[in-house]
Amino acid sequence: MSFNMTIDNEIALITFDDGKVNAVGFGLIDAFNQALDSAEADAKAVVIYGGEGKFCGGFDLSVMKGEDKGQQQALVSAGATLVKRLYAFPKPVIMAAEGHSIALGAIFLMAADLRIGKDGDTKYGLNETAIGMVLPSFGMELAKARLASTSLTEALLFSRIYQGEEAVKAGYLDAAVPQDNVLNTAMSYAAQLKMLPSSAFAESKRQLRKETLEKMGV
Repeated sequence: MSFNMTIDNEIALITFDDGKVNAVGFGLIDAFNQALDSAEADAKAVVIYGGEGKFCGGFDLSVMKGEDKGQQQALVSAGATLVKRLYAFPKPVIMAAEGHSIALGAIFLMAADLRIGKDGDTKYGLNETAIGMVLPSFGMELAKARLASTSLTEALLFSRIYQGEEAVKAGYLDAAVPQDNVLNTAMSYAAQLKMLPSSAFAESKRQLRKETLEKMGV
């Protein structure tokens, strides 16, 4: 896994890329938390980028399909805590998702303030029902808060996967642009959002999301 964070012009750019689907394991979660610590202290906006043509395919299957139930529970708990931290983060958080964003990848998108994805054949959505799972409560509450009310049944019960403008209408993305423009668009929005007064932004975000954060538990 290649993981990198830079802070330039008060914008933290976090890039994670394992050369595959960016599966989330304990190491990646730890790296994210360390990067968010630095961003909270030294940046005014955060852009999270999954690398060229990628974003996140969910939890690490080597853990989730293993025999150690304790490790599985620990990984889901750590992931939930990270998602909740992103959703409550006091600085603007922008996701740049050039590639498939399934399961936890879609939850990451819902936890961000602004989501820039790719138009065309990239998949965004929650596939838990389709693979015989029930979305954990932290993801369910986040989905109810962030997805369009008219899309909740098909997104959560039917495991519909969306692309491009359909993903925007459903609420996974805020904009779908050509792949070459995804990161630049996210960085441009970060440059605008970093100008917002930090204390007012943080308190408004806290009040706006307080109820959902409480329901998410963790």
